[in-house]
Amino acid sequence: MKTMSAAALAAALSIASPAHAHHGVAPHYDTSKPVTIEGVVARFEFVNPHSFLYVDTTDAAGTKQTWSCEMASRTVLTRNGLSVDSFKPGEPIKIDGVAARHNPTGCAFRVAYFRDGRVLKSTELFAPTRATEADAPADPTSIVGIWAMKRFSVSTYEGQLTEAGERARKAFDPVKDDPAIYCDPASPVRFWVNVNEPFEIRRDGDDVLILHRFMDAKRVVHFDGRPAPANVPRSTMGYTTGHFDGKALVASTDHFVAATLEPRAPGVMHTENLKLKERLEVNRETGDLEITWTIDDPAYFKSPVTQKELYVRSPWDPAPYDCKPGYR
Repeated sequence: MKTMSAAALAAALSIASPAHAHHGVAPHYDTSKPVTIEGVVARFEFVNPHSFLYVDTTDAAGTKQTWSCEMASRTVLTRNGLSVDSFKPGEPIKIDGVAARHNPTGCAFRVAYFRDGRVLKSTELFAPTRATEADAPADPTSIVGIWAMKRFSVSTYEGQLTEAGERARKAFDPVKDDPAIYCDPASPVRFWVNVNEPFEIRRDGDDVLILHRFMDAKRVVHFDGRPAPANVPRSTMGYTTGHFDGKALVASTDHFVAATLEPRAPGVMHTENLKLKERLEVNRETGDLEITWTIDDPAYFKSPVTQKELYVRSPWDPAPYDCKPGYR
């Protein structure tokens, strides 16, 4: 798996930060154009998949404008100590950000300076989840429980796509095609790679449920071994069957619609013939959940691509994701 670490990614994108983890920053914001906004808080839209801070300003000529500055998801901000009351209407504030490409009064939030001297940086809103904050399980080797990503990485898929795969990638328009805009979790691959947004694995009779706070998405791993029934439509998440190998969950997913595999790569697509193999197991030495998956889609990938990520036990976020569709 060719990946960039969070540090390497930040360096590569200059002042781009993981605060725009749901979509790539470049299509929406010009990182070469920093902006500084001074005014008063108009309102704070504390929502998923992205929160927005609105600031009323008045320039030297007396012209009034309202700027909107995009922040991370409500879920991520909540887990890092922010609330709907973190920005109070009427409060004086100064914002450093990055200019939006498609909105003359839009920005990507970077730093907020409050009247009382407090400073809030976007780079401080992605502290890693610590396993010590989660409840200790009765069986530490079981995959059952609540988990969140231990690290944040982005696959580049460099050199791994066929000519058709590259053409599909180039046709992807992140401004209108990003599944997050439509509150769609995109794919099982995208399902796994969400910094600071937890998911729960639990048994449900003969099946396994995987419930992700991201988009309030749900996956069912069917243990009857049968393919998708005729009355089940194809979907972006596909149809999953599985079994246990010891304490490891082994799953196979197909029955997809042609869609986006990973919008942040950017725009890596897949056909309806995508087949996905996954293995979920706890490392007995570290206690980390290790998830390994293999992407097999010969039309768009030169050969099967295997990726692996690590997760730690995490507290649950009780508030629904409650995604608000549309891009502001």
